[in-house]
Parts: sequence; C-alpha cells; structure tokens
Amino acid sequence: MKKFFLSIAAVGVLLVMGSCGAGNKTVSVADLSGEWNIVEINGEKVTAESVPYLGLDMDAKRLYGNAGCNRIMGSLEYDSVCPGKIHFGSVAATRMMCPDMETEQKVLAALEKVTACSGDKTSLSLNDAEGKTVMMLEKRQRPQVSVEDLNGEWNIVSVSGTELGQMENVPFLAFDVAGKRVHGNAGCNVVNGGFSQEEGNPNSIQFTQMISTMMACPDMETERKVLDALGNVRSFGFDEDGMLVLSDENGQELVVLDKK
Repeated sequence: MKKFFLSIAAVGVLLVMGSCGAGNKTVSVADLSGEWNIVEINGEKVTAESVPYLGLDMDAKRLYGNAGCNRIMGSLEYDSVCPGKIHFGSVAATRMMCPDMETEQKVLAALEKVTACSGDKTSLSLNDAEGKTVMMLEKRQRPQVSVEDLNGEWNIVSVSGTELGQMENVPFLAFDVAGKRVHGNAGCNVVNGGFSQEEGNPNSIQFTQMISTMMACPDMETERKVLDALGNVRSFGFDEDGMLVLSDENGQELVVLDKK
C-alpha cells in the first residue's frame, strides 16, 4: 500500500514539473527585479522616441513603467512552484494623448498575453502560453539621483495617475535644497513646509510641517488630492523625459512634476 501512495506522489511531482515547462534559461526572482527597457514587441524592434520600459517590483508583486506615452501600473504574479511562470493583472494607464500611440497599444496588448519569462540578469523574454516571445527586454540602468536636482520650480502635472489638465492656478512646488524648504500652490492655497531625507538613502524624501493658507475656491478637490499625496511621499526619481516622480513607501507613483 505504501508503494502505491509513493507512486501516486511521484506521478504528481512529475506532472507539476511537466506543466511548468521551464526552459534552461529560467530567470531568478532576484534577476527579475528592477527596470527593463522594452526593445522588441512581437518580433519588431521598438523605434519610439520615448523608450517604453517595465519596472518589476517582485517584493511588492507590482508592475509599473511607461508604455511609450502613458505611465502604467498593475500587479504581477510569479509562480514559485513553477519558476518562469509570470502573469500581469489589473494593468492600468494614465490618459495622456501623444503623437504616436501605436507603440503604447502594442505594449498593452502584449502584456495581456504574457504567461512566462526566460532570460538572465541583462536580457529577458516575455512569452505567451504557446511559448512565443511577445516582448524582449533589456535591463535598464536607473540614473543616479541627487537631491540637488530638485532645486527650482516644478509644475504638478498628475496626481495618483490622473492628469490635472489646465487650471486657473497651476499647482506647483518650488524646492530650496540648501534650506531644505519647499513652497508652492496646491491649486488654490499657498503651501509651505520643509523636507527631510533618510541618511544613506539619496532618493528618499519626506515633506514635513506642511501648512497652507485657508482660501476657499470653486474646485477644492484637486487641492485635497495634492495635499494628501504629498503627505505620503517617501522617495523621488526622474523618468526618461526628465519628469520628477514622487512616490510612496512602496514605490507607487503619487505626483509627477515638470520643470518650469
């Protein structure tokens, strides 16, 4: 009887291993983490002026990046039982319009088909259920950031993935790095405060003692969103277009700003 159960267990293991379909170039979780330029979609080289990229946060099981025009965000699932199996879910994008939307449409369509990946720490193939490569990626080196890069005035262009559009009072932030101070406008009221950084973490930032004037305007919703987002900011970085991106403790994009 014991031999019978052992046989069934062994068959079960073989079935699981067979269903994984992992190749010789199964990429590790550690190698998957980070940002990747999208260099090829369905066998065609990407020639867009703004290179699309994917960010894979394996700890938070989160996808982020840029599809060629709009920022994208979503979830990811990586099968620890069957290494090499990966799936992206709830992928959403901001809603800017760009002259070339074709690349973006191809990126979003390809992401829906991904079920597996293979490669190494420098190149990655995202494949569909039939094993066909739908997207080729190359590791993206994030630019070094310095708090000095924050100096000056920045218009706020989006909050929590939503573009602000044209407003009578354009929300902005102005950084005085030497004095570790920040001031600006949240859409109606003037805001003032300071900011701090974690020692040894050059892209960390947290706004402190933020206060605002108390005028009432017809549209206070935007101001509320801006102030709420600023209260959750914990890091900053720059995208490929030089936009300043403020994110929360999980790396989720909160505020995007453009230099005046």
